[in-house]
Amino acid sequence: MDAPPRPERRWPARLRSLALNLFLLLALVAALDWYRAPDARAVAVARLTTTQGEAVDFQAQRQPTLLYVWAEWCGYCRHTSPAIERLHRSGQRVVSVAMQSGTDAQVGAYMRKHGLTFPVVNDPAGEISQVLGVGATPTIAIVSDGRMRLATSGWTSEYGLRLRLWLARW
Repeated sequence: MDAPPRPERRWPARLRSLALNLFLLLALVAALDWYRAPDARAVAVARLTTTQGEAVDFQAQRQPTLLYVWAEWCGYCRHTSPAIERLHRSGQRVVSVAMQSGTDAQVGAYMRKHGLTFPVVNDPAGEISQVLGVGATPTIAIVSDGRMRLATSGWTSEYGLRLRLWLARW
């Protein structure tokens, strides 16, 4: 009598397939981040002023600074902004640009309504965002020593942001 066939060992093939798919996904995300990254030279030389009158000079920053370009109408920003706020409250330097989100008063009202206290530069016509080369919201760049170290766009978790900030220190 013949013995029943043994079940095939498919785990190694499945793991290889999973690893390949994960690698392809990460490569796609990295390519999109590279393509949608702000203009590094424009970010480095940008001289901005927050709605509170605070001057922002990325050349003078030694501590990594998180530049967050967001918009009041951006759905992903509603999920990213709380993580940015937690980073700001934990002592991380944050500067944000509110792209095409209305007047200073409208941006301030939005910030108060959502409990956001990070510094904001208002960009009502999108001119600052255009100079910086930002076309998607949210866009996040980490700037240190006058250089843009890392950039990403789209939803990002707080842990992903903390990892990027840690990497920017090296």
